[in-house]
Amino acid sequence: MRDAIVMWRHTKMVVLVAVTGAAYVAVMMPFKGIVIFPGFAEVRPGVVIPVVCGMIFGPAAAWGSAFGNLVADLFGGMFGLGSLFGMVGNFLLAYVPYRTWRLLRGDREADGSPRTVPWFILCTAAGSFCCGVVIGAGLELLGLFLMALFTPLIALLNTVFAGALGALLMPLLYPRAKKWGLVYTDIMRPASYRGHWPAWPGLVLIATGGVGGVLLSANEIPGALAQQEAEQQVVTEAPAEPEAEAPPGEGTPGHGRIIPTPASPTLGLVGVVCSALILLGAVLMSPLGTAATTEPPEPAEPDGPPGERDEA
Repeated sequence: MRDAIVMWRHTKMVVLVAVTGAAYVAVMMPFKGIVIFPGFAEVRPGVVIPVVCGMIFGPAAAWGSAFGNLVADLFGGMFGLGSLFGMVGNFLLAYVPYRTWRLLRGDREADGSPRTVPWFILCTAAGSFCCGVVIGAGLELLGLFLMALFTPLIALLNTVFAGALGALLMPLLYPRAKKWGLVYTDIMRPASYRGHWPAWPGLVLIATGGVGGVLLSANEIPGALAQQEAEQQVVTEAPAEPEAEAPPGEGTPGHGRIIPTPASPTLGLVGVVCSALILLGAVLMSPLGTAATTEPPEPAEPDGPPGERDEA
């Protein structure tokens, strides 16, 4: 992922990492109380931030989304081992749509015009599916939550929220970002963000891992619901015992776990395979090569707003 590394050489891109992260946290925090899965997921219209910023800021938005999700977990009482997978999933939530747009649309601007909306929603779905699979697989492996219940719902909700809100925000934000010189194509050199032929096999791997992971998870929903109901009955019928202090992440209110959920070996393995395909595909879709080591540093810019610099 050369673009995700080279971008740290550009001051503007570093600032955009902070802007994306701050915006993500600011939009997510008010909805922390509207919980879907206690300790793991809530209603998140804020998922529009990674996708929209990914289209405008490129790789800077991917880093900002990852850090922003971590900060939101810390302040929202959801921090735990699952937050590590949350960082990876939210990185992909911004990175995959940005790379998918570049592969399918090239240098065409994601300006939010009506003709770009179907492509925008397609790219949004790609990122949402990848995000849901990676986080769901991590929670399944850690025994924190069932992937069959988490992944399909999160993939669907992320696609709906980010797709609908993003289609409204893109025509408002993209022209202004372009005018202010904040689009990643105006900051980074083309060699730093333009992909090569392995991007197409990468897209196939991402589609296979994302769609396959969601469909296979959805297929296990009846069994997962039956397992959860059985666990609830066991807890209800068990004799009352003195409560012992649980270790962090094992049923504490801050983490949101109430009932231990053992991982499914089959679905856990499926999640690992699908996540590996997604990560490999993301790498292949990114620029490859060693040009990053020879790219000169960002030239110094004169002080003052763009209009004053032009007049000077």
